[in-house]
Amino acid sequence: MTMIENSDRGITLNKSLAWTVACGLVGAGLWVGVEVATLRGEASNLAGTIDALRIDLTASEARQNSLTSRVRANETGLARQDERLSLILTTLNKIDNRLERMELLPQRR
Repeated sequence: MTMIENSDRGITLNKSLAWTVACGLVGAGLWVGVEVATLRGEASNLAGTIDALRIDLTASEARQNSLTSRVRANETGLARQDERLSLILTTLNKIDNRLERMELLPQRR
């Protein structure tokens, strides 16, 4: 018993083979449809995640810029304080030198 025959009417299939082929094609179509739907859903989820990450990145950049400006302000303030302390040290050194010279001078009685 052959399942596929070639006749004047064209290629004919046995009923069971025709049903098997039809069910296989329908099953394959359903499987492909489910896979495509799953991929679309995952792509949508990934797009949402990427958008959220972009928002987080923007917020992070804003925080970084804010911190950078605060650090620069602190550095400027510390440089000014360093300069003031340096001037105080210079003044103290001058005072110390004057005191040493005064101690070395002979005392008048």
